[in-house]
Amino acid sequence: MPRPAKIRKKHENVFDQLIKAIKAPVDFDLPSVLKEWKSNYYVPIKRNFYLTKKRIEDDGIFCSCIPSSGSSVTCDKDCQCGMLFSCCSSTCKCENKCANKPFQHRTLRKTKLIKTEKCGNGVVAEEDIKKGEFVIEYVGEVIDDRACEQRLWKMKRQGDTNFYLCEVSSNMVIDATNKGNMSRFINHSCEPNTEMQKWTVEGETRVGIFALRDIKTGEELTYDYKFVQFGADQDCHCGSSNCRKMLGITKSVNSIVLHNGNLSQDQHVRKKRKTSLENCIGEIVRLWHRRHNMYLAASIYDFNERNGIHTLLFTDATIEEFDLTEEDWDFLPQP
Repeated sequence: MPRPAKIRKKHENVFDQLIKAIKAPVDFDLPSVLKEWKSNYYVPIKRNFYLTKKRIEDDGIFCSCIPSSGSSVTCDKDCQCGMLFSCCSSTCKCENKCANKPFQHRTLRKTKLIKTEKCGNGVVAEEDIKKGEFVIEYVGEVIDDRACEQRLWKMKRQGDTNFYLCEVSSNMVIDATNKGNMSRFINHSCEPNTEMQKWTVEGETRVGIFALRDIKTGEELTYDYKFVQFGADQDCHCGSSNCRKMLGITKSVNSIVLHNGNLSQDQHVRKKRKTSLENCIGEIVRLWHRRHNMYLAASIYDFNERNGIHTLLFTDATIEEFDLTEEDWDFLPQP
């Protein structure tokens, strides 16, 4: 039933008066409590959520570990798979006693979300964690480089300052902004007690956070973001004796990946070595990969005597050339 003309006109007059009184658009801002809630809100997930094609690659790695005398487990520190950052799979002969399946067994360490004095939210250990132990997997939405760039520019335009993006490999980025777990709240430190490691799990590339040293109950978990920043300079508040004071260096916005508003980028201090490895084909090395910003295991596939360049075969079956005199690397012991 249509409204009477008098009532319609009365309402129209009220809105006309309001518009005249306001004159200009009103600036609206969320209360600080709601802003904090928005930055902390995310959908909890246990595994990566793929928004791009999932890549499964057979790295061809397997082990033949058997329990040592007096031990109830197999695949300890000398496991061929573990040394190459690959979890044992169904092709291995280690069976159910395998200790090299941190992602599959998912023995997550007990942690607690806290509010820090200067660094927003943080994560502390609620139990003792030993050096080398798996702490938690870094999970989120898996996107490609194009989607990553689109998200970054959208966040930039909206003025968002809390980003949680981690570049895993070429055209593979884990974005924990909307979906993730407690790992998204781990803060940066110039002297961290954990590190990110890229592992192959049943052909899938996944990222885990592992303890660099023994961690006591109540100690905050940290790792080095190794980024260049996206925007204004930021002070570092980690408080370590080796603090670099500033977070990152300025760089162009083309092809960048951020974490907590900062770009994951190599600031690793390389330990150059003078070496001649022409007779070391087949040796296994652990190399700091500048593009991935983490140590990766590889085998020496070939050596060019003319230019001194080594060809390395990585666990994801990619092959790259390096001048090892300019890289940070170490031999890995073979079983």
